[in-house]
Amino acid sequence: MKNKIARFLLMITAIAMLAIVSLPATPAGQEFQITSPRANAVVPGEVIECSGTGADPAGTIEVAVMTNAWYTQTGKANVNPDGTWTYSPIYLSGQGQYSSHTIKATIIKGGSRGKSATVGGIVRK
Repeated sequence: MKNKIARFLLMITAIAMLAIVSLPATPAGQEFQITSPRANAVVPGEVIECSGTGADPAGTIEVAVMTNAWYTQTGKANVNPDGTWTYSPIYLSGQGQYSSHTIKATIIKGGSRGKSATVGGIVRK
């Protein structure tokens, strides 16, 4: 009986240690967010760069733009060790009723989607 309890306690300790070691690498206190462009910004052109904070340095970023539908962008993410990130290029298309854009950034790690952040009301000159 003592042997079973000892094995059980050892197993619980091992699981707890594994959980601690497996915590995400996102810097403490940083929420995943888009910091540029800001909501309701007027941007200088059709091609822009997006940046933010709170990304997992072991992951990557996927960006999509909403005009009349979501358009996944084909740019490249650069995630720094401190969790700051940039993504470019982002193409803003659409005129008239489709001139207001929403940008959505999503963390991708190990083939799985993680946290997302959005910023809306982006209009190009």
